[in-house]
Amino acid sequence: MNIVLLGPPGSGKGTQGQLLAQTFGLVQLSTGDLFRQILQDPSHPLYDSLQVIKEGKLVSDEIVNAVVEDALIKLKDAKGVIFDGFPRTVAQAEALDRMLNSMGKKVEVVLDFDVTKDVLLHRLLGRRVCSSCKRVFHIKQGYTECPECQGQLTIREDDNEEVIIKRFGEYNQKSAGVKEYYLNADCAYIRLFVDDPDISAEEVNKWIIQELSKRGLVQ
Repeated sequence: MNIVLLGPPGSGKGTQGQLLAQTFGLVQLSTGDLFRQILQDPSHPLYDSLQVIKEGKLVSDEIVNAVVEDALIKLKDAKGVIFDGFPRTVAQAEALDRMLNSMGKKVEVVLDFDVTKDVLLHRLLGRRVCSSCKRVFHIKQGYTECPECQGQLTIREDDNEEVIIKRFGEYNQKSAGVKEYYLNADCAYIRLFVDDPDISAEEVNKWIIQELSKRGLVQ
């Protein structure tokens, strides 16, 4: 099962992607993680092209598609892939279809995380990421280090109010076409509206699995 996760940064895609990957034995492919890996390597051929991320801007379709295609080739034997943060434009969605079709595969499910701006600000301004295992926590949980591996909890460079609001507006402007694309595609389209900043990841995950079950996609 190949799943596309739609939603602005901080909407919960990453957390739900991890949970779904663990539950169904899928591989989570996060463009954000792929970009951050490249940005840590100044010698990488795409390092300069990704500097726009630090300004709160979106990466061009050409660059994103190249990064994703390279990752997909390495995951050709995976049971299924969860696409986290990709596609964000119609051109990217069309490119993903071509990539998967060439492998005899397709997108089966689209989960659209429709989260309000207030929820995003609450989540992202309080987000802390383990520098070791990359697990994500919130400051309200009270951890000073990762409870799983004791790694240091850090604040991502782009987790500031100015960048968050800019990316939220840019995402909404560019994502409308992608949502319409998948609403008309041969896949299950599931919208999750979230306006409660305190809803737990477990509650959201339970709801997602219930929706997948209703459509006969999981047992």
